Amino acid sequence: MAGFFALGQKYQVELQPLKRFSEEQPIGAAASPGRRRGVTAVARAAAAVDPAAMVRAVLASPVLKSRVDDAMDLAVVETTAAAGAARRTSVAAAKPTGLMLATQTVIGEGLRQADLAAAKSYGATVIDEGLDGKILLKVDSVSRAFGLVELLQAREVGSVSPNFLRKVIRLAPSAPVKAWALDKIGVPAAWAITRGSARIKVAVLDEGVDTKHPSLKAAVVAERDFIGGNPTAMPDGDDAHGTACAGIVLSRSRTFPGVAPRCSLIAVRIAMGDGTPNGWVFDDFATADAIDWSWRQGADVLSNSWGGGAPSDAISRAFARARTQGRNARGSVVVIAAGNDQAPIDFPGNLPGYVTVGASNHKDERKTRTSADAETWWGSNFGATMRLLAPGVFIWTTDISGAAGYDPTGFTKSFNGTSSSTPHVAGCAALMLSVAPHLSASTIRNLLGKSAKKIAGQSGWTAELGWGRLDVAKAVTMARAASTPAGGKTKGARKKR
Repeated sequence: MAGFFALGQKYQVELQPLKRFSEEQPIGAAASPGRRRGVTAVARAAAAVDPAAMVRAVLASPVLKSRVDDAMDLAVVETTAAAGAARRTSVAAAKPTGLMLATQTVIGEGLRQADLAAAKSYGATVIDEGLDGKILLKVDSVSRAFGLVELLQAREVGSVSPNFLRKVIRLAPSAPVKAWALDKIGVPAAWAITRGSARIKVAVLDEGVDTKHPSLKAAVVAERDFIGGNPTAMPDGDDAHGTACAGIVLSRSRTFPGVAPRCSLIAVRIAMGDGTPNGWVFDDFATADAIDWSWRQGADVLSNSWGGGAPSDAISRAFARARTQGRNARGSVVVIAAGNDQAPIDFPGNLPGYVTVGASNHKDERKTRTSADAETWWGSNFGATMRLLAPGVFIWTTDISGAAGYDPTGFTKSFNGTSSSTPHVAGCAALMLSVAPHLSASTIRNLLGKSAKKIAGQSGWTAELGWGRLDVAKAVTMARAASTPAGGKTKGARKKR
């Protein structure tokens, strides 16, 4: 059985080529995998894939197209932790919100000339070179990619990972209600201190951002498309998720304001729609390179409303570089969504040492399938890395222009999920750094926990609640105090605007 190591854990891999599912049923037809004898968990998961839509998505992206000779050779993946662990870790088997597919490509870091020679002798070619020593190697089949991984792992290179394609399913939206989130988390009180500084940059890594949106355009200081090969980070079709996330951070609309409206935006497109109503896809190499590009562009905060599947060392190492090398070694603040399955936290939110965010509702409850918001189709994930909760239902924010988005007005009142919780915290971190730019990423992370408001009945940290619900006013106040020497002037403080 194929396998790979990630975060020091061995994973065994079961592969099912996409073409097999196309052959078993008409492309795009509704599947009834439970009626077939001997069907595996990975086959049941793959039945949710529309092979024709996936092929169209891959062919539409010059980046994804380079990962496989024939898109039908992409293989649906199920990973199982080795060494006797029974827990299946792939969203393919256990999670309804995502899927992993294996490609013909492998990500290497820290390869020596002798390692490259060994890879080329195996039949690999270098098809891309990224930042911080990343290279992308391609072989002639998906199965042989795992052989290359094993060959390089045996040579003890810096890092080697299969390059997975990841499919994510967006949540169905909320029913619109009156705006509530900013008042609940104390944003108006924080604005009495600062609305943010233009020198503080927030990178939103997502399926693109409408950088021409009237409420976002003035904030944009950099943008890049890592998946579509376009000159801007503009999304395609109905890809409105990233624009909604960016608006929560720093929209300059008076009616739909962001948490930190005077901060700056780095728009980073890492994903694109997969041709189905609620799906989008991204791959590990492009995502890891986008992370490295973001902190090297000067991102003070990275907002990540995406995740799922088995861990990738390439992505983990890029995040680690952002956290340790960003902001002239003070560290960029990395904020990550916990996920929406009411299950253990997804990768990369399960990485320790970052700001992992769960969802709360308008009643100051943890969002579950039975909480008072009546959104029974999702619940916030939980686990050891949970830092805090933030608003995740009935969120008002920016939308892509035109009828393809959530609402034809260019704004939406129905964004939801931990995807919407995460940018609330990213915006708060940006305000904290606006008043205390010399604080380290670890200090910001700690202050976010210390300042959080306890949920009813909470006495301390829990895996479900973290340290409580985001309190922006208290977090900004504590950040300013932490940056002020006793009896002195705030170190590095910037004028309130």
